[in-house]
Amino acid sequence: MTLAIRSRLALVYSTVFGLLLTATGFVSYRVLAHQLDADATATLTELSSGLHGYVHFEAGVPTVRFDSNDPDQAGFIHEATRFYQIFDANSGRLIVQSDEIEALGLQFTPAEARALRDRLRWQDVRTDYGRIRILNTIMTPGPGQKYLLQVGISLDGTDRALDRFLTLLFLTLPVGLVAAILAGRWMAGIALAPLSRLALAARTIDVADLTQRVPVRGTGDELDEVARAFNEALERLERAIDEMRQFSTALAHELRTPLAALRGEIETAMVKPAAGGDHARRLASQLEEIDKLKRLIDQILLLARADAGEILLALGRVNLVALAASLVGQLDPVAQAKGIDLRCECASAVFVQGDAEWLKRVLLNLIDNALKFTPTGGHILVDISSDESVARLIVRDTGVGIPPEARSHLFERFFRADPARSPGVEGAGLGLSLAKWIVDRHHGDIQVESQPGQGSTFTVRLPLAAQ
Repeated sequence: MTLAIRSRLALVYSTVFGLLLTATGFVSYRVLAHQLDADATATLTELSSGLHGYVHFEAGVPTVRFDSNDPDQAGFIHEATRFYQIFDANSGRLIVQSDEIEALGLQFTPAEARALRDRLRWQDVRTDYGRIRILNTIMTPGPGQKYLLQVGISLDGTDRALDRFLTLLFLTLPVGLVAAILAGRWMAGIALAPLSRLALAARTIDVADLTQRVPVRGTGDELDEVARAFNEALERLERAIDEMRQFSTALAHELRTPLAALRGEIETAMVKPAAGGDHARRLASQLEEIDKLKRLIDQILLLARADAGEILLALGRVNLVALAASLVGQLDPVAQAKGIDLRCECASAVFVQGDAEWLKRVLLNLIDNALKFTPTGGHILVDISSDESVARLIVRDTGVGIPPEARSHLFERFFRADPARSPGVEGAGLGLSLAKWIVDRHHGDIQVESQPGQGSTFTVRLPLAAQ
């Protein structure tokens, strides 16, 4: 299934935004972790180097001396000695240890302590109470004296901050994706709005008036290129249709004159005394064919005038019920001659705003079609009804029906269904196309429902006239 352009743009935008959001979150996490780690190391280095100035050795016993009345010194010493211990670097013997580091159970054997003097760097130690970062430094208060000082800080706060950031990241990522999808559809709608306006303007252009053009915004972008290309195609189409209309009109006019002359000559020949018997019948048959050609030419000329916009409608209030009843009464003798039951079931009065003569032609074409394709013993029903805003004109027959493949072409000019289904039926396929033109001009629509062998139903919907 192919997605609409708006959906595809929203999908691409959401995907790109989701990837950027994920990448930004990952990078932010790594940067935050690195910065917090660097801050912890810097703090630990500051505490360790600062503590060197406060630790003094007397007979091999370390003491921390500071001014307890100085809050800055007291705070610093409290922080620096929270996790600290001192070893004899030569023997590895533990000399002093803070209470908190003792509570953690963080102790080294003499061999481990001697090994630490060669690794003067920080190391992370995981305990039951969280991670501790310890920095190893050497103190040499006098000749031959060497002590290993370990100062540590808790990394619990850093780990909690990273965990909270990661949780927040996992919670905001789906919300960000949903917001990206909604924003993507909204932005795609804004981006495609000019294209929608272009399509709306193109839909208003009808074959009856090809002088209209879609607007060009003047921005010089791709949409302007599409608009200009469409207008150029309209210009070519307008020239081609104008030439076809001129050709159809000229052809119809040129054919009428020789047909009229032929008819006059045949009528003159028929009134002569010698025109009798088979000769007279042949002349009469020729007259019928000429009349068919004349009707066809008149229909072509009428449609050409309609396409050119030369036909004006005389609008007024038209009672469809009275119009249908009158026409059914006129055509009833024709239906009886064919053995067809033609009836009109209509409401009391249904008024529309339109041209009575043209609407009469619509109904005449529909009934005429029904008479042509309904066999002897069939029924034709004309039904006029209305609801709140629409009048419905329905012509239903029990004729041969219309095959499904022909329904979509039924209102095209010169289209005729399979002649084998209706032998002997005359016509050029222009009646229904003319009926559709009339209905369209009255702002209505015409539809057909049919099943082969079960008949057809033509439904015309027209706006009701204002009260």
